[in-house]
Amino acid sequence: MDKKDHSKGSSWHKWDLHAHTPYTHLNEEYKCSEEDFIQKLCDSQVDCIGLTNYFKFNEKEFELKRKIEERGIKVFYNLEVRLDYQNKEDQCLDFHIIFSDKVSEQEIDNFLRNAEANVSGMDKMLADLESQDDFSKAVVNFDKLLECLEKESLGLRGKYLLGFLSRGRGNSRSSINDKKIAKKSHFLIHSSNNQENLKKDREFWLKNNKPLLQSSDAHQEGPIGQKYTWIKAEKTFEGLKQIIYEPETRVSVDKEKPQDPLYKIDGVGLNFDEEVKITNEQGDTPFCYAGFNETLFFSPYFTCVIGGRGSGKSTLLQLIVSSIKEENFVKGLKLETIQKSLKIQLSIGIVDNVEYLAQNEVEEFATNVSKFTEAIFNRIDSKSGGKLKELEKQIKESIEKFDEQIRYWQEKTKLEERLKESEKIRKKYQSIIGAFTDKNYLDKKNKLQEKRKALIDLKQSKERFLTFIKELKRVVNFNSKENMEEKNGYDKVYNQLKQDICKKLEEMDTNRENGCFNNDDENIRTLETEHETLSQEIGEFLKEKGVSEGDRGDIGNANYHLADIETNIADLKREIKETISKIESFSYENIDKNIEEFKNQINKELGEINSVFKKISKNHKEEVKLITIEYRLSEDVFEGVFEEFNKLVDKGFNIQRHQSKIKEYLKGIELKDVIGMQHADFIENLYGQIENKKAAFYETMMDVFDREIHFQIYRLLVLKHLRNVEKYKIFEVRYDKRVLKETSFGQRCTAVLVILLSLGNNPIIIDEPEAHLDSALIAKYLVTLIKKRKQERQIIFATHNANFVLNADAELIIQLKNEDNKIVVRFFMIESDEYREDLLKLEGGKEAFKNREKKYGIMKDKN
Repeated sequence: MDKKDHSKGSSWHKWDLHAHTPYTHLNEEYKCSEEDFIQKLCDSQVDCIGLTNYFKFNEKEFELKRKIEERGIKVFYNLEVRLDYQNKEDQCLDFHIIFSDKVSEQEIDNFLRNAEANVSGMDKMLADLESQDDFSKAVVNFDKLLECLEKESLGLRGKYLLGFLSRGRGNSRSSINDKKIAKKSHFLIHSSNNQENLKKDREFWLKNNKPLLQSSDAHQEGPIGQKYTWIKAEKTFEGLKQIIYEPETRVSVDKEKPQDPLYKIDGVGLNFDEEVKITNEQGDTPFCYAGFNETLFFSPYFTCVIGGRGSGKSTLLQLIVSSIKEENFVKGLKLETIQKSLKIQLSIGIVDNVEYLAQNEVEEFATNVSKFTEAIFNRIDSKSGGKLKELEKQIKESIEKFDEQIRYWQEKTKLEERLKESEKIRKKYQSIIGAFTDKNYLDKKNKLQEKRKALIDLKQSKERFLTFIKELKRVVNFNSKENMEEKNGYDKVYNQLKQDICKKLEEMDTNRENGCFNNDDENIRTLETEHETLSQEIGEFLKEKGVSEGDRGDIGNANYHLADIETNIADLKREIKETISKIESFSYENIDKNIEEFKNQINKELGEINSVFKKISKNHKEEVKLITIEYRLSEDVFEGVFEEFNKLVDKGFNIQRHQSKIKEYLKGIELKDVIGMQHADFIENLYGQIENKKAAFYETMMDVFDREIHFQIYRLLVLKHLRNVEKYKIFEVRYDKRVLKETSFGQRCTAVLVILLSLGNNPIIIDEPEAHLDSALIAKYLVTLIKKRKQERQIIFATHNANFVLNADAELIIQLKNEDNKIVVRFFMIESDEYREDLLKLEGGKEAFKNREKKYGIMKDKN
């Protein structure tokens, strides 16, 4: 394994642990040379092979192992024997012993000279079997086989794994009834062509904590590379042993190699100058990574960074996140120094998508409901592919219609005030004009008003037409006749419509130049002249009647403007009617449908998450209480409603002066009751609460709420805020059916960490997550969750807790040490035996190893 591969930890490799060689003692059907056999293995891209033979190995197979390993394929010996036990189909059970790669040829030979078989009633040592008849009829007693393997003189303890052949009928229970053999075995080996049977067997034996391995069982060159198992481990015997501890997550029988999480940090290159220092209140001190020049790789699954105090493990995480997010997380070190000294190797599109939790941040989430809610929502949204935020955005935009309704009410009020003023002016003009009842005067006055109205109508039509043409030219970009590139049907229709409209506009411009509106323009000039003539005639008439010059001016002004004011009143009434129509036709039914869909989508995502929590709790009933997340939309919106109401209404009413009292009495009416009230009902309820009608605030409150518009604004704000999912959504986390604030601090932190790990598929980096957690909860709850989640998201911890490292089955361990003020780094895996002592020194190391190896108590149990 090259340094990069080794430094990325336990990885998926293709293993076939049951392949017979051309030297197999039974059913040998190879028609190829040894070299062709080796080449076939290479072509199949198998990483590890179990060279298999019956009862004993051919001497040539020891040399064959050396030749294969020279080609880069790891070789283990697999001894296949038949047990004297027979199942209900009267078949002898095929049993396999896979030896460690560290077991020598001599040690295997010693075993074969001590292991006994029975051939047609005669006992023979395995090494003494020679004829086809021997190999065909030999059977081995299971108990004697185990006893021989455990002989201290042979030195094989801990250097072998045991497995039996599953026949692949899809009914694992009928394959073997002897529970003792199943209990003492480490694995099952399969060679079924039926993928459905294979998966059924795997599911059954996983319930019994046994890994199932698919294999070719090749007796000829054809099947080589056709059936195999993916194992996530170092290509060593210690790596293979990890399938005993983690039979589900370390083994895959799928045809394709399991996919790594999509988003991941592949590695980080650190290259700091020797002179880099940290600046703080005490002055400059040497930076722990000064002079460090090395590339660190990370597992795409679960990496644990370990090390003692001052080893730089927290600083390493801070450096990585600072470089990715372009935000400084390292106190006393300049961001530009970090950016110059680090080179991050990222997978696609995760620059802004790496999640980092500092040591105190888990605690912060545990105490800050709004921050925790937003964190949960962001992760659920990511899981939904962004659908939730898109829906939330739609709801946010749609509740702006309540603001629009408020504007309509404000507009209606202003229009009604203007109408009232215009009618007052009209009455004044009518009074002035109506003071003279002379028939000749009245005829001229009526003609004048007719001419004035006709003139106003004609000018308004002209202005409306010219504005329309100008706007149409702007919309179609009239000055640019070029078509857009036609990529689809929409573009094609767009171009055609634009050309048709431009053609019509050109025709219209030509017609206007040719005088198509000459008659109308002439009519305007005529009406203006006639209007002016009639005004003068009325003036002369009034003069003859002895009306003073000042009064003649008022009458003339009234005659001139009366038509305008009549038009204005008609327009105001029309606008008021249109505004009332907009108010009356308003419906928020579609908004509520979107809010319901928003809730349903969230609950769907939460249902999946809660089912995982339920499963974990069910598997650890005594130690782990159920964690649940529930979504709801808060109805505690009064403060937000009043704040916005105050901004809209306070000007001119001085609400601030009596704010506390006004709020007190408004709170006396349930917000949901306000929605269904009419103005009169609201006033009755509001004022009915107040006993002292002479109180200073009472007059202010009356000034405000006697006006219907202010009630309507308040009502609309209530409707709006009760639908503001962005502001008022709440994710209520419960631990053992209790809301989080009612649980212990350790339980709150555990729940926070569980949820943050459970949601999202982006890389998550956590600095010492164990800081506020109970060790039992780490061992029983979090490790189970991490093993599941790391298949879908990259997890990186800085930790000194062995439960995370060992029982959560870290694929890669990065050990940092500070030696002579220099950081030294080592990469290893749980299966790296030479680093076992370092893992034992972790907090709870001995207990963690003990818990992990409970699954591997097979040889210790003699019963």
